[in-house]
Amino acid sequence: SRAADAVVAALPWKRPRDAAVDVARPCAARWRVSGTIPPPPPPIEPVVAADHGRRSRVLTIEGPSRTLALCLASFAVMAPWPLLGMLLLRSQFESSADAFLFFGGITLFPLLILALFGSVSEDVLIAILMLVWFAAALIPSLWIRRRIGSWRGVAGLLGAQALFSLAQAVMGALLLIGRSV
Repeated sequence: SRAADAVVAALPWKRPRDAAVDVARPCAARWRVSGTIPPPPPPIEPVVAADHGRRSRVLTIEGPSRTLALCLASFAVMAPWPLLGMLLLRSQFESSADAFLFFGGITLFPLLILALFGSVSEDVLIAILMLVWFAAALIPSLWIRRRIGSWRGVAGLLGAQALFSLAQAVMGALLLIGRSV
């Protein structure tokens, strides 16, 4: 209470109830007296969870060798499905171009729209199928690599690519089987 009286004595234009508020908030009282705005408080440090004795390893996929390793891993998880489909359904092939259906079974459906506007060369269809398959292998690895911060993220990316390749191969197999029925 004596401190509040001292503030009231020092600041004659204040009423006693305002002085009590200013004593409770000395920063605001200094600002009102001096006219300068006080500096902002220091930033709050984030709370880091304990690692329980384990070494924390931050995954960084930067540099040409790590990028190349991720691209090769993408090819490694995507290639087995079309190759397995070719191996299992080789007897269903009418020509060597049928093998490319395993790389782009789903992609073939939007490409059928091109056939509505005229005849499309088989070589053009194969080139587009393979371009889409290679793009699905390379573009996510190159585009998302800096955003991936853990091994779980890498596994998720490779899993999504493997499922995409599996879906393409299954649709290619269904197209081959459906053609022979």
